Amino acid sequence: MKRLIMSAAVLVVAVLAAAPGYTQPFTFVALGDTAYNGERDYPIYRALIAKINALKPAFSIHIGDIWGAGNCHDAHYAQIGEFFALYRQPVVYTPGDNEWTDCRNSAMGGYDSTERLTKLRSVFFAKPASLGAQPMPLVRESDVSPYTRYVENARWEHDRVLFFTVHVVGSHNGFLLQDQAAVEEARERMQANVAWIRDSFRIARAGDYRAVVIAMHAQMLHGDDTADGPFGPIIEELKLGGERFAGQVLLVHGDSHQFQIGRPFLVQRGEGEMSLYTNITRLEVYGAPEIGAVAVSVDPDSVGVFGFTPLLVAAP
Repeated sequence: MKRLIMSAAVLVVAVLAAAPGYTQPFTFVALGDTAYNGERDYPIYRALIAKINALKPAFSIHIGDIWGAGNCHDAHYAQIGEFFALYRQPVVYTPGDNEWTDCRNSAMGGYDSTERLTKLRSVFFAKPASLGAQPMPLVRESDVSPYTRYVENARWEHDRVLFFTVHVVGSHNGFLLQDQAAVEEARERMQANVAWIRDSFRIARAGDYRAVVIAMHAQMLHGDDTADGPFGPIIEELKLGGERFAGQVLLVHGDSHQFQIGRPFLVQRGEGEMSLYTNITRLEVYGAPEIGAVAVSVDPDSVGVFGFTPLLVAAP
């Protein structure tokens, strides 16, 4: 009799696992703004990657700024690629300003920023797949839209949660660059980003996803969030997407190097009325001088969906 009961329990689990819409809790890791001091920080960064590998997350998301000090030379891109290869699970990367827009600064080598963006794309975004020792397939905006340049904007799904990256960077999102080609790049990228956010939320609604996670580099809410500012259209599209979407929304970013969790767009409609954007949560990851990450636990069937645990390592 005991054997029959055990078999029935196993059967129930098997049926649930096969049922449409069934979800299981999982964990992913978010990090960025790492290893600004080059060789001095690399042992700590390696230890952090080892800690992430031991956790065995479904994947990691790196929100950009893969270096701080040093020039934007080709060898540096290759070196960072070697770090990405150390992740045993997939790692999805979206660019920050340090690896291309800021390369125009003399301290970073005085490069042409748009040329460095082309280099960045060729090194890290040559295939429709993540980085890491075990890459996973990604849907790229370049492959499914008229915006064929934007190989870095990616989308994927895990247990009824829709994830996507958007190439939005600090340093005013590239709009303060002086040459005409750079300004035109910023405008076109803004259009591509807005379209990608809109399309991704459409898919989330149509597919009845439980939650949406958006990853980008820029901290958009520190004075540049006006409607006509360098982040205005992005913010408005995120708000619109969150308002139309029934599930939870998590915005993951870096840029200002302050680990924080909150509701950045919360608006009280009026006395006795419900607030707007209560379903949008913001996670800003650690940044230099701290080299850390955040483990995000995801339970698609829970009310809040997301939980957060810091991952830090001691300096050797």
